[in-house]
Amino acid sequence: MMSVVSNGNDRVHWSLSALGLVLMTIALFGNAKASQPGREEILKAMKQAAVFMVDKVAVHGGYVWVVSDDLSQRWGEVPARPSQIWLQGGTERVGEVMLDAYEATGDRYYLEAARKAADALVFGQHPLGGWHYFIDFDPRGLPQWYEDVASRFPYGLEEYRHYYGNATFDDHVTSDAAQFLLRFYSVSHEAAYREPVARALHFLLISQYPNGAWPQRYPLRYEYAHDGLPDYTSFFTLNDGAAEHNIKVLLQAFDTFADERYWEAARRGVDALISLQGPVGQACWAEQYGPDMRPATARTHEPAGYVVRESRSVIDILHVMYLRTGDPRYLAPVPRCLDWFDRINRESASERYPTPRYWEPGTNRPLYVVRTGERTSEGYGKYKWVTDPSQTRCEGKPCRWGGKPIVDVKALRADHEAIAALSPKQRAERLVALDTHRRSRPDVAEVAGVIASLDARGAWVTDGISVPRPGMSIQADVQADDRVPVRGISTAVFTTHMTTLISALR
Repeated sequence: MMSVVSNGNDRVHWSLSALGLVLMTIALFGNAKASQPGREEILKAMKQAAVFMVDKVAVHGGYVWVVSDDLSQRWGEVPARPSQIWLQGGTERVGEVMLDAYEATGDRYYLEAARKAADALVFGQHPLGGWHYFIDFDPRGLPQWYEDVASRFPYGLEEYRHYYGNATFDDHVTSDAAQFLLRFYSVSHEAAYREPVARALHFLLISQYPNGAWPQRYPLRYEYAHDGLPDYTSFFTLNDGAAEHNIKVLLQAFDTFADERYWEAARRGVDALISLQGPVGQACWAEQYGPDMRPATARTHEPAGYVVRESRSVIDILHVMYLRTGDPRYLAPVPRCLDWFDRINRESASERYPTPRYWEPGTNRPLYVVRTGERTSEGYGKYKWVTDPSQTRCEGKPCRWGGKPIVDVKALRADHEAIAALSPKQRAERLVALDTHRRSRPDVAEVAGVIASLDARGAWVTDGISVPRPGMSIQADVQADDRVPVRGISTAVFTTHMTTLISALR
């Protein structure tokens, strides 16, 4: 049974069990020694799947994350209204895949499908140019939906407890929408889309702080302090790829329009990341920073601490800037961060502690976020932040050391040294390779399995999709108590399977 997860922290749609089913399907078809489906068979399957999504699943050209098999229920990161479409890998990702299909086939149907997604995003664009997590075509019902549905989760999802009315960089919502519109304009060459693209790029410029960093949301708001914590949305934010993806979009905009404003903003964004690097011994990065440039607490499950994920993202963007400029100052911060990766590998092995998400500034102790089973004064599930691994919970028991390094530092160091040794010509070639990366041609069994799994409607139906259900009880030892499995159509599955078929054509 396939299980697809829309994770509330990392927004990852696929679980290991989902990948397991894909592999099982491939194995079944591989055992049958399936022949390579012909081009016409692949094109037919692609069109059938696309038509179903456009005609039956889309709302005004946009998409959510999951729709129930009977099309009666819809979910984004939280349960969606019938009038809503979602970003965060929803509408803009489907639009990107439709453009991929158009470029692979020349079939204008896919360009028109991408246009519908682009028009939906333009409709929901904030007047200043950014986007919220979702677009609602009937906004009069939003206040009641926030009260009855979005704010009814005991743990996490605090961004849905309060509607600011501004736009967000969280989960690269605004940057992904801007990137898709920029690509659609570049492919279609239609003047009507130039203005929404320009507005989106202008939003990246006006929302940038003088030091080069970005807040999580803009225009700036400070009104939602809760659970004893300040409103974190104005903090300098790296969490969930916010700064990294803003910089990448600005670089793409510079390449498209040759406008120095975009290059300058991207450069300042990277300079901000360099200035936020931690001290010796913890020369890495946190998810967000306060006005004092120190790691800051955000939501109730996000203490101040250094993290691996955002640190690796910063390394990636530093490498991109070095490849573009050859300036060694973009390489200089990397070895110090790799030294911290070595340190946490060494200390976790020595102390045998389970892998945390955060490391405490100063002490470098692992910092765990644990549900307590209690409620805060505001009525939500209460967390505690601890450095004692025995207080963690994995399947009702204390979490255990995994026995493996937290980070593969050897591979990262080798890649860094290889990048540093590139000639100017090799740097340019590597940049081109990064920009044109495509998945390798899928094998026969995978393509045959994807085609065979389409139902008569043209839908890829998935069992066990994990979706959020509000109002669940507060239980200290149940980590997934606010999610339930459903059978339905997953946008993530659609885009993954379409990418497989597109790759088979190339």
